[in-house]
Amino acid sequence: MSIFKLTIADTVVAKRTQEYKNLLAFQNAFLVAFGVALVSGFWYWLVSHEVNWNASQLVLILHLAGGGICLLLFPIYYALHQKDKQQRWWWILSPWLIKRDEEESVQHLRQRQLGHLVTWLMLVILLSGLVIALPGLLFYTGHVWLQGYGNFQWLMVLHIVATIALAPLLLIHILWLTRKLK
Repeated sequence: MSIFKLTIADTVVAKRTQEYKNLLAFQNAFLVAFGVALVSGFWYWLVSHEVNWNASQLVLILHLAGGGICLLLFPIYYALHQKDKQQRWWWILSPWLIKRDEEESVQHLRQRQLGHLVTWLMLVILLSGLVIALPGLLFYTGHVWLQGYGNFQWLMVLHIVATIALAPLLLIHILWLTRKLK
């Protein structure tokens, strides 16, 4: 039995569908890319560059690659991840409007709310990372744009704090530890 439980496949027959296999493939690709970005980001943040400059540059490239792949896979995975397509895409803009259905358990409602929090934190991380990396990307296209040192520092703090908050929440969401809350 796997520690991962996808919400769209509760039976053996449902696990044989193409939709389930697609979701599982995107989940695994997204989790690998996020893991690479997470580990390399914490390495780059916590390990001094004086230890090994070349290794820190390699870790930075891994972080940018992992973050870029996450940025590409996240919208697709989010669209596929919606349980039975009952969620509307605009609900991400108003998670406070999420209401409990009559037949829905409290645990499932909490799981959906946790999923929205994870989604918002992931969007903050991906968008702040993109804005942080944007000056370097524009430089390679021949444009020079700097957002200012103060803005860069605020974006870095936002990126790091959101990542620290997201890591345990994503683990809880993936492993369904919130099922014990009843």
